[in-house]
Amino acid sequence: MTVNVADNTTSMNAAVESLKRDAAPKIIFGAGVIGEVLFQACSAAGVKVDCFCDDKVKGPVCGRKVLHSSELRGNYQDAIFFIASANIKDMVDRLKDLGYSKWHSCGLLLRDFKASQESVGSSAFTPEHVEYKVSTCVLCHDNYMNPDRLFVQSVDIIITEKCSMKCTDCSNLMQYYEKPENVELDETLKTIEAFCRNMDDIYEFRIIGGEPFMNKELHLVVEKLILEPKVKKIAIFTNGTILPRETQIPSLQNSKVTLFITDYDELSRKLAELTQLLDERGIAYFSQKAQGWTDCASLEKHNRTLEQGVEVFKECCAKNLATLSEGRLYRCPFHANGARLKAIPDVEEDFIDFLEKPLNEIDSTEMRKRLRSFLVEKTYIEACDYCNGRPYGAPKIIPAIQIDKPLPYKKVMN
Repeated sequence: MTVNVADNTTSMNAAVESLKRDAAPKIIFGAGVIGEVLFQACSAAGVKVDCFCDDKVKGPVCGRKVLHSSELRGNYQDAIFFIASANIKDMVDRLKDLGYSKWHSCGLLLRDFKASQESVGSSAFTPEHVEYKVSTCVLCHDNYMNPDRLFVQSVDIIITEKCSMKCTDCSNLMQYYEKPENVELDETLKTIEAFCRNMDDIYEFRIIGGEPFMNKELHLVVEKLILEPKVKKIAIFTNGTILPRETQIPSLQNSKVTLFITDYDELSRKLAELTQLLDERGIAYFSQKAQGWTDCASLEKHNRTLEQGVEVFKECCAKNLATLSEGRLYRCPFHANGARLKAIPDVEEDFIDFLEKPLNEIDSTEMRKRLRSFLVEKTYIEACDYCNGRPYGAPKIIPAIQIDKPLPYKKVMN
């Protein structure tokens, strides 16, 4: 295995010089924004990149072809890969499955590299957002290289079941709630405290719903996260239909906070007003057209074999979207909301309950052991059998088709 994330500049320079001399093909694994910046960094360092590999992005990118992973073996036998994704464990596992063992973290070349906006292909990304994504990636890689640290790239926290839209294909299952409610504030704050107490580092807390601005206590959750030193960033996901209340503005102006706005065209009826307000108040945000929806929102038991379920989990692009809900930690928001809806049976080893005991009675050593196993070693959860699956490269569907009433589903007996 080729692992070269080093704080020592001399060691890093030596690794780069070795790469320049190595005649093996060099491939960037991940052709998104991070991959583009990494290509810049390779070019600046004199490291020749042969191509990209990505199962979602079509090429060319940066003047190089983009291969699907299925095309690798017949073309590049002894390739060296640069991993250009924050989900480094998934990428390493994928390379291993493909028979490759030589790889480098993006941190080798990106740690001190500043990208030029002109050379990032997508004009939708501001320099600030590019920097945000790159710094996330480097930090995730560094923590992956340090197995003693308990780290998550991001964790979702559900603060409301209410949404200002009712999308029939919502992957977070809002279309099934008959009487949606806001999550109780005290429960939310205790869950945050318990989770943070047992982690070493959390790059990003992602506040989700539903629509987070439908919870008038949103700012109190944000303020709790701002004061938590282990939390580096706070992301709030909104659909451009609701303006924040004046009482919420101060918390949104904190440097930790960024709003991520999904633009659903005419459905995002307050988008122009919202972005104007955010600009005037100096609130960081990123707005992007709705894209990438897949058909994964049914709530039906598939009765797959264990082997089939393991494969669904392995190929899932959402299995690392750790989600906090009702005091519990789940591996994805589909499972968290399926459990809230009582559409998926409780399986004790498929979640961690932080509120089953008072905080002062939780054994930290044992909890950290459980968290590591849950976040790193899981290969399957029962919720996978209720999901269509979300594999990388799955066919896309039309986003945000609206319905008039909640969809029916079958509740399970626990």
